[in-house]
Amino acid sequence: MTAAKQKVLIVEDEMIVQMHLEGIVSGLGHHVVGTAATTEEALAAADADAPDLVLMDIHLADGCDGVQTAAALRERHDCAVVFVTAYADEATIQRTSETVPAGYVVKPFTGADVRAAISTALVGHSTLRAARQAARDEQDRADDLARRSRGIRQVDLGVAGPRRPFGQDTRLLVYSHDTLGLGHLRRSTALIRQLTEDHPGLSTLLVSGSPMVHRYPLPPRTDYVKLPAVRKEGPQDYQARSLGMSGQGIQSMRSNLLLRTVQDYDPDVILVDHSPLGMGGELVPSLEWLGETGRCLRVLGLRDVIDSPERVAKLWGDDGVLEKIDRFYEHVVVYGSAEIYDTVREYAFPEGLAARCHPVGYVCGRRADDRDGGADAPGASPAPQADELGTPVDGPGARPRVVVAIGGGDGGVDTVLHPFLDMLRGWEGPVPFDTEFLPGPLLPEADADELVRRSHGLPVTIQHFVPSSADRFARADLVVSTAGYNSSTEILGYARRALFVPRIMHREEQLVRAARLEELGLAQMIHPEQVTPSRLAREVQAALAAPPVLAEARAAGRVPLDGAAQLSAFLATLEVGSRGS
Repeated sequence: MTAAKQKVLIVEDEMIVQMHLEGIVSGLGHHVVGTAATTEEALAAADADAPDLVLMDIHLADGCDGVQTAAALRERHDCAVVFVTAYADEATIQRTSETVPAGYVVKPFTGADVRAAISTALVGHSTLRAARQAARDEQDRADDLARRSRGIRQVDLGVAGPRRPFGQDTRLLVYSHDTLGLGHLRRSTALIRQLTEDHPGLSTLLVSGSPMVHRYPLPPRTDYVKLPAVRKEGPQDYQARSLGMSGQGIQSMRSNLLLRTVQDYDPDVILVDHSPLGMGGELVPSLEWLGETGRCLRVLGLRDVIDSPERVAKLWGDDGVLEKIDRFYEHVVVYGSAEIYDTVREYAFPEGLAARCHPVGYVCGRRADDRDGGADAPGASPAPQADELGTPVDGPGARPRVVVAIGGGDGGVDTVLHPFLDMLRGWEGPVPFDTEFLPGPLLPEADADELVRRSHGLPVTIQHFVPSSADRFARADLVVSTAGYNSSTEILGYARRALFVPRIMHREEQLVRAARLEELGLAQMIHPEQVTPSRLAREVQAALAAPPVLAEARAAGRVPLDGAAQLSAFLATLEVGSRGS
């Protein structure tokens, strides 16, 4: 008999016999999880506390059949069954054998009879379970090998129980640290929208630090938890955006909120946006807890460009980030294209980790007319519309339109907005185009007021907040913008022409991205230290006169813009562990 304490369910309609069996089981040191006299009572007791062993009478109260009940219990809970019966004839043995019983006790019985039957049943069933688990493990290894041959790696979750496909009654938690701009929030909401559309059984909780998360409508079966907002003051320096707290205090508060949220929500899958360990490592306790439970599938989503390779090598090397990614995450998805920027190669991912990386294409926002699945949605490949190839949207003879954007509003005022206004004010003769400014909702109030004052009398309109820039970019003849991920992908997805003035604040991500897009002939770039009104004027005039290279690139399929759909398809190949409740 196994030394471990086992859970036993007694199904017997005679109260005296039931009490006798309960005394024997308890005397052996096992735990009686319940007693029942009917099929309904037995199933309810087992569902409440799954037994390892059932002592089962064949003839139950209310005419219930013990053999059928035993079969149902084995199917639901993979438990051992010992039949307790007054009938030992061949017909009874034949009928019960179909349920593969672990033993029999014939009434009237002695305590020794029951103890021997329980001991034999538990040892035998333990051996059988081990054999079944070994067979499952072997099958998992075979399945993993087959997936590897197709380029899909299924990681062993360490879950002994059954699994189910992603999306089937699945809890997803999306973490977005959001310390600068709106790119992370917009990417996360775009991904959640796609996943919700594709997987009706999905429940999603977005955990975000963005002060603008309430301004973005969420799809059905989605809610959010707002972390206290922070502002990035340096490469690794984060300070509270609103609260009167120290950087260390706000970080501790966010980390504690994260851990409690993860524990209470108990996700089947966590999708972490960009920051492998969270802001200042705030996600590490949550990742460690999820690793200990062994049930949650952990997926890291990285944008194409993180920073310059030299800076990433130093920062990640000092903190051992690659080793921690390898430890904490089963999969890494890259929101980009290796043909445009090879993230895995540029950041020297080790071979084992590189094998678990999956480029899915760029996650591009949607225009308003795309949200019902319009033909122009990113990732679709219809014939280019006439206006995409350069004809003014507002009809023949309409003035050209230039959109000037700086992302969420954290940076870009002095390098883009003010020089552009100076350019317009110093233009020789009438300005030959109209301009729309998108300064972003995070622009400080003083800067917003100054922008309005300086634009007075110029052909400029200002929109401080739009949920998506895609509509504006699609109507523009030229987009002048910083080069954050979200702005760049919407430009790649909808604009005709682009002139980038990358923001260099704490990292060189935007400079690397803009330089690569210029190298590929997809855009023009001015280094922010070289921006002057006269240089802007020359570049804007040249861009407006140039072919609509971005529209042509989309028509040729050069830029994969279906990252959200590809991520959804990838997750659909995975399986998640069954939840206890």
